[in-house]
Amino acid sequence: MKTFNISRPRLALAAIAIAAVMFNGCSEDSPVDPPNDVEHPEPTRMVLILVNSTDGADSAQATWQDADGIGGNAPSRIDTLRLKQGATYNGVLRLYNDQQSVEVTPFIKEEGDQHQFFYTPSAPIAGRVNVTITDKDAKNLPLGLSYTVAVGAGDPAAGALNVVLGHYDDAPKDGTTRSPESDIDVDIPVLIR
Repeated sequence: MKTFNISRPRLALAAIAIAAVMFNGCSEDSPVDPPNDVEHPEPTRMVLILVNSTDGADSAQATWQDADGIGGNAPSRIDTLRLKQGATYNGVLRLYNDQQSVEVTPFIKEEGDQHQFFYTPSAPIAGRVNVTITDKDAKNLPLGLSYTVAVGAGDPAAGALNVVLGHYDDAPKDGTTRSPESDIDVDIPVLIR
């Protein structure tokens, strides 16, 4: 039996070379890494777009914008969402990171099993504004990038719509329970006319 005598320096160099190959093979640019391993950019702008389901001329849009994201400085823009009583709107929500000039919406859709929007109207409009999520994630649980808004009849009223984007890293998503972690938690003023 023939034995090989490998000096310690050569053994150390061989170990470094193997480690370098393994490290490079697992880089972030590796095509085998699933896209949802990468954290999405933080949303700095959110746009809610609603179109009346029976009258395309009646639409509503509201933008929330905060250059440094949630926390820190106060938002630089929060629009009022103006809704017509008795109307039902089809809505979509779009997210952007203006610092990186990127739309965040596709990241949230791709990572749908880790995210869910919650829409909660406050008093006095709580009983008159009903939001129903119409899109699902890959596990058939609500996502919330698409939704309907039904506005009940009555007198003009003002309130707010709390929009939360729950992020489910540690807590399991079940479709009804809000995550203790959120990417967005914003109150959008609402005026029913």
